[in-house]
Order: sequence, then C-alpha cells, then structure tokens
Amino acid sequence: MPLPADAVLLHIGPYKTGSTALQSALFARREELGQYGVAYPGNWRRLFGIGHALMRWAPRGHPLPDVSRWDRFAAEVREMRDRRVCLSTEDFGRIRRLERSRKIVEDLGADRLHVVAVARAYHRLLPSHWQERVKNHERRTYDEWLREVLKGDETDEANRSFWTSHDMAWMTSRWLPYLPPDRLTVIVTDDSDRGVVPRTFEGLLGLPEGLLTLEDNVNASLSFQGTELLRRLNLRFEDRGWSDRSYTTYLQRGVVPALQAAGRSPLETPLPPLPGWAEDLVRERSEARIAAIREAGVNVVGDLDRLLPPADASGPAESVQADTVSLETAVSAVAGVVEAAQRREDELRRTPRSGPRAGGPRVADTSSRAMLAEVLRRQRRRFGRMRS
Repeated sequence: MPLPADAVLLHIGPYKTGSTALQSALFARREELGQYGVAYPGNWRRLFGIGHALMRWAPRGHPLPDVSRWDRFAAEVREMRDRRVCLSTEDFGRIRRLERSRKIVEDLGADRLHVVAVARAYHRLLPSHWQERVKNHERRTYDEWLREVLKGDETDEANRSFWTSHDMAWMTSRWLPYLPPDRLTVIVTDDSDRGVVPRTFEGLLGLPEGLLTLEDNVNASLSFQGTELLRRLNLRFEDRGWSDRSYTTYLQRGVVPALQAAGRSPLETPLPPLPGWAEDLVRERSEARIAAIREAGVNVVGDLDRLLPPADASGPAESVQADTVSLETAVSAVAGVVEAAQRREDELRRTPRSGPRAGGPRVADTSSRAMLAEVLRRQRRRFGRMRS
C-alpha cells in the first residue's frame, strides 16, 4: 500500500544490503519518478556530503561539510509537500547519538517521515562487509576482523562499527523514541531474489512495478583473492606512509573499479564462508536479531526466518586462506593504477601551476609510464618472494 501522498521515505541502508543498486536505480529514473509524484533530491545517487554534514563525520580522505549543508537540504525537503520524497544514505544506519536521529525527524517532519531499513542474513553480510572495509583502508585479515566483530566488544573498532549498523535492537532504539513503530519498516532481503527491495520501494512510493530495475554490475563484489590483493596493498600504503589522496586516486578509483569490471577469474573463489568457530556465534546473534525485530513491533516485509544461517553456512579453516591471485587479476589491478595515473596526469595538465612546488615529486604527479614501471617492478618482486 503506498505511503501518504506527502510522505518522506528515508532509506538508511545499512551498508552491504543492496543500497548502492537501489540508489542507482532511483537516481537514474528521477525524471520518471516525477511523473508519479515522487522526488529523489540530491546531486548524486545517495546523500553523501549532506549526510556527513548531519552526522559530523566523513570518510577518511574526505572533508567534513558544515552542518548548514544539511540544514539547507532539509529545509528544501520540507517545502516539498506536494509529492512523496525519497531519500537514501547508509550513513544514517550507523547513528549512535540520539540527538542525530531526533534532528533528522524534526528537520524532515515527524508528521510525514517513514524510515526503512534492510536486514540481510549475517552469514552473507559478514564477508561482504569485510570486503567493503578492505576497500576503505582495512588491513586485518578476514579471520582477524571476524574475531573482533564476534568476540570483541565496543572498545574494538570493528565490533563497534559493524554492530552500530546491523544490531537491530540498537538501530530501532535510535528511531522509536521519535517515531511510532508503524513508521519504521524492516525489509528482509533475499540473496536469491534481488527484486524484493525494489518491489517494496515501488509499492511504498506508488510506482508501477518494474520501474526500479537493478543493474548487475553496480558495486560488484570482488573475488576473495582480489580482496586479499587489495588488503595487502593497504598494508603497503600504511607502511610507506602514502597519502590518503593517493589511496583515493589509485586504489579506490583505480584498482577497485578495475577489479570489479574484470569479474572473478575461474581460478578464484567468492568471498569466504564462515569459519567453523564462528557458526554458533552467528546463529545466536541471528536469533537475537529476529527476536528484537518482533519485540519492536515494526513493519516487516519478508520472512524473518531467512535471517537464520543454514546448516552449511560455515566452511573448513583452510577455505578462508587466499595467498595467490590469478595473472588476470594482477593485470587488472595494474591497469587500474595506470588508468588512474593517466587521469591524474590529464587533470594536472589542465590545471595551471600557481608557482614552484616544494619538496620532491609526489605520487600524484608521477607520469603514467613511470607509475606503470614502478608497479610492475614491485609486482615482479612480490611474485618472486611468493615462489621462494
């Protein structure tokens, strides 16, 4: 059943629950949405800087916008009383301070706000979440990270980061003080049916079924070996003290999209299953999550039992090792760096210099040919050590 004609639908993710694909579909069809009385405001697929301004947090390497940026945006949304408004950012799925969620509710309108979150089974979510962290500087192995998440506490950064987003009792406690339970909806996602989330949004927004089609290659997963390659590059960045700007330019905008576009080699494996030691811990967490959703009394779309791990969710210890990558994956990574270096070189060529540059040459100013030679030299040295 569609929401009221002036409703504000706020999608809060959380991370790794299909948010990117949904946001891309909504953003690509903004003009068509308008024909059905729906607005998807913002200049990108998600409320990136706008959300950071409200959260008073920004990813490493990105500036923190002033909170006034959120205030201006929220004022614009309040003026949109003649249509349904849809907003989306996973950042709001990791709120810790109650004043943040209270401000969102007050600024967007407590009389018209509806919040939607997506729940994905932990045995699928955990390896996917680790991979996303690796794309953002994570240096711990999957097993090291998983132990901190499942056996650590709030003093452990990985534990705090994961459960702030995916502990359903915590998440509902951030919103239910300011919204009634019937204004909060939890969608149980199903990895075997990617249409559950877009169909639900079509229904809530009063859109025709099939309008929000998801592209297959949006934020595609890397292979386990590709993720491990990236993790070891993260270690090199830390050891060498290379800048966050270089990380963004050459890894996040170079290596990662190149590996995603290349796909998984037949010699490589998907992300790892749960190790045997984690099976009981994940089942306990899953059962507690289902109980919390039921106790909260919120709207539920889908079957909560799908959040329980199957009997074969775990694998042997050796299945979580990844010490080699295919030659094709290595070539894709190198090509991604070269393409990023070429883009950077082109940007510098178009930008007039304001004066002499202090110090020696920077990575960002290195030519693509020199960058390729250096990357190939290091790859040969690395593979030589692996064979010895």
